[in-house]
Amino acid sequence: MADARKPEVDEAIPNDFGGICGLYWEGNAWYETLGAGCATQEQLHLGQVCPVYACAKERGVAHCGVCPEFPCNLRVNIAAQSGPDDVRIESAEVRARLGDAAWAEWAKAQKMWRLAFCPLRGGPTHT
Repeated sequence: MADARKPEVDEAIPNDFGGICGLYWEGNAWYETLGAGCATQEQLHLGQVCPVYACAKERGVAHCGVCPEFPCNLRVNIAAQSGPDDVRIESAEVRARLGDAAWAEWAKAQKMWRLAFCPLRGGPTHT
């Protein structure tokens, strides 16, 4: 019997807390329970796809920090929905500069998911 809390997917959900937009989700209860993130959002059939994810996929970049158009209007607008304390633009720059592993250590300490707007959730994450 499938776990009622998590939708069934065709393959295992990776333990990847790094968002394409610069957020780092480890510690966020909604994200950790559902497992919804950049790597799995199409498989989970959430009814929507994050516009930042779609943009990165279309441009063939791993994350926003390495996109030649960064920071674009889409990124600035998504970050603005969280308010003045959103650090995801800085985070994407740090990820591009330090690489994934060092960035993840830095980002984990930031707990940047608190009050961050996520298009997959449709609002700020307060957990």
